[in-house]
Formats: sequence, C-alpha cells, structure tokens
Amino acid sequence: MKGGVNSIMNEHAEQDVAAVAMQRGYELLQSGASEQALAEFTRAEELYAAAADGQRQARASTNKALVLVQLRRFAEALAGFGEALKGFEQGDEFIRVAEQWGNIGSVYRDMGQPDAAVGNYREALSIYRGLGLRERAADQCTNLAYALFMKKEYGEALGWYREALALYTEAGSAEKRGLTAENVARLESALAGDSE
Repeated sequence: MKGGVNSIMNEHAEQDVAAVAMQRGYELLQSGASEQALAEFTRAEELYAAAADGQRQARASTNKALVLVQLRRFAEALAGFGEALKGFEQGDEFIRVAEQWGNIGSVYRDMGQPDAAVGNYREALSIYRGLGLRERAADQCTNLAYALFMKKEYGEALGWYREALALYTEAGSAEKRGLTAENVARLESALAGDSE
C-alpha cells in the first residue's frame, strides 16, 4: 500500500512539473524563443509519458510538433504529430485526431508532397463531416484545394474551393467565406482564360 501511495504522489508531481513546462513552453513560444519552447514541450511530453497521462502527453506532442514545423524540421514534426495522433485515438478525442491528420497533411504540403497531403486532409475532412463541424470541414476542403492546385489539378481544386465556400456560408464564417470566394473567382478567371 505504501508503494502505491508513493507512486501516485510521484505521478502527480510529474504532472505538476509537466504542466509548468507546458506553460513555460507557451510563454517562450510567444516571446519568439522557439528552441527553448521546444525543449519545454519535449520535457512535458516525457513527464506526461512517465505519469502515464496519455492525453496530456499527446497535447505536448502536438505542441512540440508545431514548433518543429516552425523550425522547418519536418521529419521530426511528422513523428510528433504521429505520436499525438496515436494518443488521441486511444482517448477517442475525435476532433484532436482530425487536427493531427490535418497537421500531418500540412507538413507534407510544406515539404512539397501534395499527394501525401491530400490523403491526410481527406482523413481529417471525413472526421469533421461525421461530427457535423462545417467550418472545420471547410478548412480541410480549402487545404485539399490548395494541395490539388499544387498538383496542377485546377478543375478539382476549384470543386473543393466551391465546396468550402458552401460550408463556410452554412457555418456563418463570413471572413473565411470571403477569402474563399476570392480564390474561387481567381481560379475561375484563370481557367476561363486558359480555355479561350
């Protein structure tokens, strides 16, 4: 019994230290100290792992991976988002699972690999659609459109932008709707010019 109490106390101590590391990571990130923020998020991730707190570990992994993207350390970012994805899947946190699929897609996009990006964006879109989250689904439609644009699949890209436009309208997201409408108009104009 005594060992059990000590074990619980150690877990709580690790979680408290991890929470401080997470907070410090956010503060460092806001001040532009990305490398130091990365160290704090990594520390938090390790402490949450030691405390067997999978959900908080997954959040720390996400934060770590987001900093790695800023630092353009894409392979490490993919690993971090992958770890976070597994953690959130185990906890049935579907929105966070979808976020990781979207994050992974964006890393591939930033790496100039739109084919890989498309598959990940589709995973995220499927979850958001299933949850009825129109604005988040629309965000993935615009991501898909951009990745397809990178592949020079302009007609299909236009279709995804139009779908995003409809979803933003339904969700009442006026600003995103306006930006997407501009993308639709530009792409329609470019395609019309090509067909003349």
